[in-house]
Amino acid sequence: MLFVGAVFGYAYWRYGSFTKVSINGLTARPANGPFDILIVGSDSRAFAGNSGANAKQYGAASAVGGQRSDVTIVARVDPATGGIKLLSIPRDTWVKIPGSIPYVSGQNRINAAFNNGPALLVQTITQDFHIPISDYIGVNFEGLSNMVDAVGGVYLDFRYPVYDNYSHLGISHTGCHLVLGAQAVALVRSRHLYYQTNGVWNYDGLSDWSRIQRQDAFFRALLPRMKGIVTDPLAMNSFLGAAQKNITIDRSLSAGAILSLAGTFRHISGADLTTETLPTAPAVISGQDVLLPAPTQDSAMIDQFLAFGTATAASFTLPTVSPSGAVTALLTSAAAPRSASVTVSTLPGIPAPGANQVVSNTQSEPWNPISCQPAG
Repeated sequence: MLFVGAVFGYAYWRYGSFTKVSINGLTARPANGPFDILIVGSDSRAFAGNSGANAKQYGAASAVGGQRSDVTIVARVDPATGGIKLLSIPRDTWVKIPGSIPYVSGQNRINAAFNNGPALLVQTITQDFHIPISDYIGVNFEGLSNMVDAVGGVYLDFRYPVYDNYSHLGISHTGCHLVLGAQAVALVRSRHLYYQTNGVWNYDGLSDWSRIQRQDAFFRALLPRMKGIVTDPLAMNSFLGAAQKNITIDRSLSAGAILSLAGTFRHISGADLTTETLPTAPAVISGQDVLLPAPTQDSAMIDQFLAFGTATAASFTLPTVSPSGAVTALLTSAAAPRSASVTVSTLPGIPAPGANQVVSNTQSEPWNPISCQPAG
């Protein structure tokens, strides 16, 4: 009992060193029932400086100004069952950002909302997708790298050699790899991935859709590595020490709530984790490559997502109608039916999705890694 008390006391002490922010627009977490946490991977290079290893790996602070939400995930947590469901919103999703901030507010990519801090991103998600956000957790590149190293890395099976010169990802041979911090960050950031088949390098071409699949694979591989953190004081010390300088949370997220979440993640396996991606359609607006939301499918998926942990969870199904002419319909009618489950580029060499396809990340591309366990 004294040992457990010491572990929790230490965690509360570490909690005091986390960066905390006040966020307008958060919804009060219910006393009982599921709630939604916004998890953001920030692309800020402020931590990297203008020289040294971090600047070389991630980009110099002076060269990449401001910040954007490189990863935007809403985690719905059901305390009653310990279940968690993740909904990814692609960074280039075209939305209406509230307010009157020059070059940010109005029609824009959703990742631009984060340039002015998490509050505007919370307000954008609440306004455009009607998802109530109760808490916020943000992590930068260095924080993710350090935390992955603190748990000893993650195991991922690469069925193809892959590389991405932009994110510095490089896996030269197939099989189950122990992926440590810097390469884990390179993997979840990769948007320009090449994979090798029969000695030929092929371009992935699916950008955010394929990248979100890699992020899902990473989270599934991370879960088993997290299981020993809560009850191992040395591991907890390493993990919290790695996290404290690189994680930002909202002030209403208490130490007790964080420990409860840690316990929930500790008891869930990768196979139990449900992940979804908001359906979108590629388009070019004012010279910008963007992803247009698909209102019919989005509404159905969000309804299903928000039903998770409630008595109505089984009553929602996603529409599966033809995607033909999706972009034209998106620009002219918010009520037009579109597909939520189109399978695109499922084999190497098949072209990237065309402008008339709505995709929702329902099938993993074969060149993306999957979670694995090392032999022995």
